[in-house]
Amino acid sequence: MAEILITKGFKYRIYPNKEQQKLLNHQCFIYNQAYNIILDLQKKIYEQNKDKDKKDKTYLKASEIDLKVKLALRQRELPFKSVVAQQARINAIRALEQAIKDKNKGFPKFKNSKIAKQSFNWNNQGYQIKDSDNSKFKIFHLMKMPLKMRYHRDLPNNYKINQITISKSHNKFFVSFSVTYTKPNVSLISTSNLDIKKAIGVDLNINEYALSSGELIKTNSKLLSKAKYDKTFKRLQRKQSKRILKAKKEKFKLGVNFIKTQTRLNKIYEKASNIKKDLQHKISKEIVDKFDLIVVEDLKTKNMTKRAKLKNVKVKSGLNKSILDASFYQFLSFLEYKALHNGKLFTKIDPQYTSKTCNKCGNIKTNLTLKDRVYICDECGNEMHRDINAANNILERGLKSFGLGISLLDYKQKAFLVS
Repeated sequence: MAEILITKGFKYRIYPNKEQQKLLNHQCFIYNQAYNIILDLQKKIYEQNKDKDKKDKTYLKASEIDLKVKLALRQRELPFKSVVAQQARINAIRALEQAIKDKNKGFPKFKNSKIAKQSFNWNNQGYQIKDSDNSKFKIFHLMKMPLKMRYHRDLPNNYKINQITISKSHNKFFVSFSVTYTKPNVSLISTSNLDIKKAIGVDLNINEYALSSGELIKTNSKLLSKAKYDKTFKRLQRKQSKRILKAKKEKFKLGVNFIKTQTRLNKIYEKASNIKKDLQHKISKEIVDKFDLIVVEDLKTKNMTKRAKLKNVKVKSGLNKSILDASFYQFLSFLEYKALHNGKLFTKIDPQYTSKTCNKCGNIKTNLTLKDRVYICDECGNEMHRDINAANNILERGLKSFGLGISLLDYKQKAFLVS
């Protein structure tokens, strides 16, 4: 047993009144303005430095950037909180640093204050969480505002808040706490005390998750997303697009009907998203509670949809939607952090040949298609559900990464011999 240090996010819904909503919306706007000012400032500095020698290049300090942001906001006669402007600077600089590291990302995008989702950050100072008359709620005090907060889950004991985020999604407001705390009495799993019977391989698919134990867990992904592809939903989307194009062309503000329709669309989308997220939380918790080692494929959703599009646009366009709706990345992130927080082992393996390889003899079936739901080996005659066969291969490859199983090199050699 050991103590582990955990950093985790806790999100709660808040219910501000109309006056409080205006103040929160204003801070979101200030955050966006400060963020955009910093990006524009950094762009100018880059242009000034790009033709200079390394010795002659000059950069602004954090305090100098903050001062320039404050002056710009004052010139626009915008009241602001210094903490919000400073948090915008921290995030803008971080985004620029990531863009420099990963050149494929390109220059960070400027913030748009007109979109439905908005947020701003606050540091770990100047807040209070107090009890209310109703046990289901707490009163969250920030910027001298008592905000009613739905307290649906307790914060851990001896927690330390790192950062606070106020977010708005389709006229609903939330507060998120980034919290660090110590979790006692955690049984840490390692290769020395790992029980192989409690190791599992997970193969992700649109309709179900296959476990190497032989279990198939239904995801209901298509059913949950059905409302988003309903004729009424599509018709309203087209209507909204026409309204936006007309507003841009004739240069007028979008009216009340646009807001009403968008609210209706947002409710449908948000409901489907929340149900899917809830289901993925439950499935991931069940897997982490049962098993000590979880092995998954390192899937690249962008590449999967790209390949599908190149093969046959008419047939595969629906497949692309289904792949994106399945939210593989979200599910894997849930599995990973839950495994980490419970002292379990979690690893990702290369997905090459996991579906085409026979789990019994290692033969690679090159002519396997998506329609083939049962894997029948041409060499040994092994007959197994396609996804469970893949899950077994995923588990073996994961065990190999810990010194117990079959490596990717072995699979590639077999593929070369077959071809």
